[in-house]
Amino acid sequence: MIASSISSYSDLVYSIGEIIGVFGVGIVVGLWTMLKKKKFTALLEIKKEQKVAQAHSQVHETLTELRLLVRASRAMVFQFHNGGRFADGSSIKRFSVTHESCGTGVQGMLLESQDVLLNRYREMVDILENRSNQIIKVSDLPQCSFRYGLEINNVLFFAVSPLKCEDGLTPMGFVCCHWCDIGDLDAVHDEGIPESSLSEVVSVSTKTINSHLTMGKRHAS
Repeated sequence: MIASSISSYSDLVYSIGEIIGVFGVGIVVGLWTMLKKKKFTALLEIKKEQKVAQAHSQVHETLTELRLLVRASRAMVFQFHNGGRFADGSSIKRFSVTHESCGTGVQGMLLESQDVLLNRYREMVDILENRSNQIIKVSDLPQCSFRYGLEINNVLFFAVSPLKCEDGLTPMGFVCCHWCDIGDLDAVHDEGIPESSLSEVVSVSTKTINSHLTMGKRHAS
């Protein structure tokens, strides 16, 4: 009888051991799976960040190439964004410089051109809609905030070209070129390059930048 009790006790201990063993293996497998999943997620995040960084690097490269091709002093990407709401609940539209390429000795505008109120630049919006890619003389503009902002940054001529979101309709921002030295445009004219060709370069470069920005936003989401 004692032997039977010992045998039953041994069987119980063995069964408990099996249960603990299975449970322990389950915990180990679960932890290993969780760590593997976390590692996989981390790798995906790293790859996503690398793709986003690559897209922004391509934007800057294209922007610099544009500036050099059209002999501009500055080439910038502005992007629209919301910046709070008015009392009636409508959103406050703003825009900021996100990418910039400047020639040697030309002061950048990146820091001073953040969270700019869009409703102060209605003339610029009108040019984006009706005169995009054209090289425009600053002194031909009416007295307004847009003209004043260009003049204090020594801009003599400029061109703006619209950027669109992935749907091809929603405004995303615009590319802007500044010429601060009339000699640069004169040199272009002396080479026999018409302004229409410069406008075409601005248009084509903007489309390339638009593609890189759209790809970057897609990877970031």
